[in-house]
Amino acid sequence: MNNIANVLIELLCHVTVEPDGGHDIDETADLQIDAWQTLIHDLSEPETLLVKAAATRKLNELQIISTPSVEQEQLIGILGAFIDDELQ
Repeated sequence: MNNIANVLIELLCHVTVEPDGGHDIDETADLQIDAWQTLIHDLSEPETLLVKAAATRKLNELQIISTPSVEQEQLIGILGAFIDDELQ
């Protein structure tokens, strides 16, 4: 569970304290890429099952929205691809 905990803390630290002028776009993109790469490549089987169960719950929540935003539609696609092992 160490990998999941590390990703969680990195993400929480990033979103908890926003610097004046907002977050650096490149830093945010790097964090996003690193987090997804960890979830795709570095988890043990029990960790992967746990994360995919959470992703499935979130996907189900998003899919019942009657008129999802563009961002929500993007998340639906990304989460579905993650759950189906289609992300690299």
